[in-house]
This record gives sequence, structure tokens and C-alpha cells, in this order.
Amino acid sequence: MNKKFFSGMIALVFAGTFLQAQESAEQSYDLDEVVVTATRMNLPLKNVPQKVEIIDSKKITTVQADNAADLLKRVTNLDILQYPGLSATIGMRGFSPSAHSRSYTLLLIDGMPSGTTNLATVPTGIIDRIEIVKGPYSVLYGSDAMGGVINIITKASSDKGIAMLGVKGGSFGQFEFSEYANVPMNERFSFSFGLSRKVQTEDYRIGRKNLLPLNEKEKLILDKQSYGDTLNNSKYSTNQVSTKLNYLISNKWTATLASFLTLNRDVETPGNYWHTYTDSKKDLNRINLLGQIKRSSDNHVFVVSPYLSYDRERFFSDITDQGFVNLIGKTREYGVKVNNTHHFGNFSLLTGIDYDIYDYRSKRFKEANTPDVPYQPDNRNQKLSVLAQLAYNAGGVSANAGLRYNYITYSIRENADLQTKGVTEHYYNFNPSVGIKLDIIDGLKLHSSFGTAFSVPDAFRIAGDYKIETYFPDWDFWWRQVYVGNSNLKPETSNTYDVGLSYNRRGLSFDITYFNTHHKNMIVKDLEMTDDTVRYINSDKAFMDGLELMGSIDLAALAGYRSKFEVYTGFTMLFNFNSTGRKGENDATIITRDLLYVRKTNGNFGIFFDTNNKFSTRLHARFIGKRLEEDNFAQLRPEIKEIDYYVKGGYTAGDQVLQHPAHLVFDYSVYYNITPKARIGISVSNLLDENYTEKDGYNMPGRSILGSVSYSF
Repeated sequence: MNKKFFSGMIALVFAGTFLQAQESAEQSYDLDEVVVTATRMNLPLKNVPQKVEIIDSKKITTVQADNAADLLKRVTNLDILQYPGLSATIGMRGFSPSAHSRSYTLLLIDGMPSGTTNLATVPTGIIDRIEIVKGPYSVLYGSDAMGGVINIITKASSDKGIAMLGVKGGSFGQFEFSEYANVPMNERFSFSFGLSRKVQTEDYRIGRKNLLPLNEKEKLILDKQSYGDTLNNSKYSTNQVSTKLNYLISNKWTATLASFLTLNRDVETPGNYWHTYTDSKKDLNRINLLGQIKRSSDNHVFVVSPYLSYDRERFFSDITDQGFVNLIGKTREYGVKVNNTHHFGNFSLLTGIDYDIYDYRSKRFKEANTPDVPYQPDNRNQKLSVLAQLAYNAGGVSANAGLRYNYITYSIRENADLQTKGVTEHYYNFNPSVGIKLDIIDGLKLHSSFGTAFSVPDAFRIAGDYKIETYFPDWDFWWRQVYVGNSNLKPETSNTYDVGLSYNRRGLSFDITYFNTHHKNMIVKDLEMTDDTVRYINSDKAFMDGLELMGSIDLAALAGYRSKFEVYTGFTMLFNFNSTGRKGENDATIITRDLLYVRKTNGNFGIFFDTNNKFSTRLHARFIGKRLEEDNFAQLRPEIKEIDYYVKGGYTAGDQVLQHPAHLVFDYSVYYNITPKARIGISVSNLLDENYTEKDGYNMPGRSILGSVSYSF
């Protein structure tokens, strides 16, 4: 049946191609001319030496994605780690994604800190395009930009009136309503408003099969009982409201104020497939306020951008009416960024000052309104930075060089329950960067860049002191994990260089880039500790290098048609991804281990056809490479024996590390414009019903079908 289903989808792709190939189309714009706002100079993509990928609005409208995590995993070869319960993080170039600490990849909204690392809480309805800057960008953004930057550009207010309504519905009780309107009030003032609500009212079903062959051990890791099973307690609802105001003060001065409110209520959390933790739920609420005052003249741009984000998470003891709030976490990020850009001849000079504050506080309860010992101390991170970057473009040469000085105050508040004293640390460092791009022949370019980056350690790793206990009645077994802080932890730093070759001309595009990162003082677990105790230390070093491949060919353009028939692919392959350091703080034994949670290979490929004004269809596949994870569910999978554990890459069977299998996941979508204003579509996620995980114990949804209708006026 599935072969027939798959064959039918393929036939639909090619039927649409031949039926619509002669359709006229609007001219699509050249991505090289797109301005990259993540550069803070607003440089055209063709003049940026660093590796940058653009996901434009046209591509976004042809991919079924509820949030930024869904979108990125379906159009890029980035390393996404996603859980049920609206939780997802991202990694790139060997920097692992993590759902339990601040990320190595910085997530921005309109160039400002987003206040979250959770991509699943950023709805696609607000997104106009996404800029992905690969490689360190600490020279412009400071900490947390070691692996790269994801800059989400939201829909802008304009002087053109527009409104859009959309409805979606399908498998697992999914239903979504969205609305967007832009209203020009007069020649100086415009206002835009967006609203969306998405619910999943049924628990999702896990996939029934695997496209790639799996051995017996790999099937046991997924759990043979999970195939076609339902993941109970996986329902959720999410709501989002956005506003944006633009005001033209004069012919040189403009002001913008934007707000994004995300309300995720009663998001169910199964804990894992086996429900060894009590089924629970959570509320994830966040507001972002972004302001900008800008003065522009012929050769000069001055920008002041204040921002504030407030993220409040509430976790419940269980999902029943008797459940109480057992944990509240509050995160505030706020500050101001000041840019001054001056253009003179072939040069542009950016100078800037950033003042950023990150503040985290939490409360824990053992009964309703009865305080309990928190998981980690309250902490505050305050950064004052100055930066400068010089860019040059002329005669087929584009280059930039920059320097950033950071002064950071990192404070941990006193907590008697945790027996934690108030601690204040001061860090300062310099971050240089340089990049160059050379035109070799028409369309062929050589690019290279070098940069340094840093990341300060999380508070719970410095001064955390807590214990987690879970009882398994079937085995009469208590699982305990004790976390101990290390006040001697140093900030992590990295040096990265890359070099690549790209070509973009006449419907053919490709890029091949080699990257090399030396990661110093990487924070890893202290292997000297007992089995039930976790402590973090600085490893001496880590090393990641690999190759990124991207390519596409527009067969319709080569044949002279104005429609688009694109075959594309992209892969990231790591040659090395390991850390080297002492076994423990008091043990001089040197060990080298492969990094956990890092996929050696990530990839995507597909076929896309678009007449630009009538019909579009996309068949997309993503390759999820093998990864290493500690086995935290050994008691739940007794069929997995000691002989099944990974014993390469510096690990022994006693480390209880599993190598998780690779997966191939297909998605399909087709859209048709009934009129210039009315559009219908069908999308199939996980087309071949793959049973797969992106994090051990959290099997992802199987095949789901979603229909959509939208109308603009």
C-alpha cells in the first residue's frame, strides 16, 4: 500500500510538471541581491564572505511547518533535536544541540536576542525569511554564537494594504487558524497585525516502519512495541499575536516598534515513550518587544535598538485537575544595541556598543504553594561590548575584518536551601574575525573566513546542587542523579576557519565548504564522579572539522521555461568530532572521546516545481545521521546487553553509550492557486511513516496529512 501511495505522489509531481510547464510566471528575484541584516551593515549577500544561507518567503510558503524547528529541519541540513511538547534546539558544524543549557547557536528575531533557544515556540506565521550564518559570529553578537546565528526576519509593515486568512486541519486533530493584516494609516504611519492559533487535540501515532535497514539492536533502541503505537499525552495548543508599527518621522528618521506574544497553554509532556515519569503538562509564554530608531542619509546610517524579552515557564506535577505548579522559571533578556555605519568609497565602517542583560529566576514547589529546593540558583549575566567592523567591496573582491571587546559580569545569587553563596565573576576577552570572497570567473567565487567565539558556562554547572529521584515499581528500583556545581569552570572559547567554492548562474547553483574548529575549555562531564553524580569540568580541547555540500539545478530554466523545476541537495559531513582532556579534575589520564548528540552526517534532497503563480509541489527528504547518546533507559530496555554498547571513539561498555540509527524521512506538499487570491494545499509529513527519534526515548510522529485553505485581499 505504501509503495502505491509513494508512487502516486511521485506521479503527481511529474504530472504537475508537464501540465504546468508552459505557465507564465512572475520573475523571481536573485538571492545575491538580498540584504543580510545579520551583518548589522545590511550588506548584499553577494558581498558577505561568511557562509550564509537564505530561506526566503517563497520557500516558506511551499513547506508545511508549524514552527521554526519544523521549517529548518525540512529545508536545511542543520542538526535539529526535537521533543514532543513544543521543545526543540539546534546545532551546526559539530556544535551539539542541547535542550538543557544555553545553545552554541544564537537565535535572533529581527537581529535582536529572541529570549529563547526553543525553536518550537517560534511560529512560522510571523516569519518573512530566515538568515543562517554558519561559523562563529561573536564579533557582532557576543556569547552563544560559537556555531553560528539563526536570524528570523519577521513580516514588515509597509505602505501597501493587505490581509490574509488561513485555515488548516488534518491528522491527530490538528487545526490552525491564522490571520495577518497590514494597514497603511497615512503616508507616515503603517500598522500590521498577526494572529494564529494551532491545536492538536489527539495524541499522535508513531511511525510503523523504517526505510533504511535496521539491525536488531537498533530496533530495540526504538523499542519494537513503539511501531504504530500512540504516544499518549502529546496534545498541545499554541497561540501567537504579533504587531508592528512603522512611523516616518522625517525624510531621514524612522521609528519601529514590534511585539510578539506567544502563549502555549496546557502543552502535554509524556516524559518519554514509556511514561516512566508522571504524565504532565506545561505552559510556555513569552513576549518580545523590539524597538528601533534609525537615521539614514546617503553615506551614513545610525541605529538605536532597545529590546526586551520575558519568558515564563510553568510546569505541573501531573495532568489531572489535582495537579499543581511544581516549577516556575522566569527568564528576562533586555538591553540596547547601537550601530553607526559610514560608507566611504568602496569601504563601509560599522562601530557599535551593546549592553545586554540575561536574568534567570525560578521557584520550585513540593505541594501547592509549598516551596521546595530549586534545581539551580538564580543568576544574572551582564555584558558590555564595543565592536568595529570594516567591509570592502570592489573589483570582484569582498572582504571584512572586525574586533569585539567584551566585559562580562556573571552573578549567582545566594540560596540557603542550595547552600550556595553569592558569587560574582568577571570575564573579558577580544573576538577578532576576518573574511574574504573573490570572483574567479563569471558566477564562480572563492570564499574564506576566520573567527573566534566564546560562551560562558551555565549557572547550574557552576553552582548547581540538586538531586533527581525516580522510582520504578516494576523493578523496585530507585534511579538517582545528583548534580554538583564546579566554581572553577572557565568560559569556552573557539577558533574556526572555513574555505569554500561557490557557483550561481543560469539555473545551476552549488557550494562546497570545508570548516575546521578548535574548541577550547569545552565543558564536559567529570568521569571521576560516581555513577549517580554529575559534575562538569573543562576539557582541554575539542576538534570538529567537516564538509558542507549544497547544490541545485533548475531544469526548467535550463530548458528555457519561466517556471521552476528544481532538483536540490545539501549535506554536512563531519570528519572529526571529539574532545580531548583529563579523565577528571584530579586525574591526569588523557582521554579522547567522540562528542555526544552530534550527528556525523545530516542531509536533505528533493524535487521542487513551481509555476510561480498557479501551482507548486515539493517532494523533500531529510537524512538524519547516526548519533551517540548515553543510555538513560537501561532499566526499560533489558534486552539491550552490555555487548550492545558503543565501544569506539574513546568509550567503553561501562560508559553505556548507544549509537542510534540513521533515518530517512520524506515530506510532500502541493499547492494550487484557484484564483490570484485563493489558495488550497495538501501536505503529508513523514510520507513513508518512518519510526524515528531525534532524542532517545521520544519517538516522533508518523505520517500525518494536513489540508489548508487561504485567502488574501
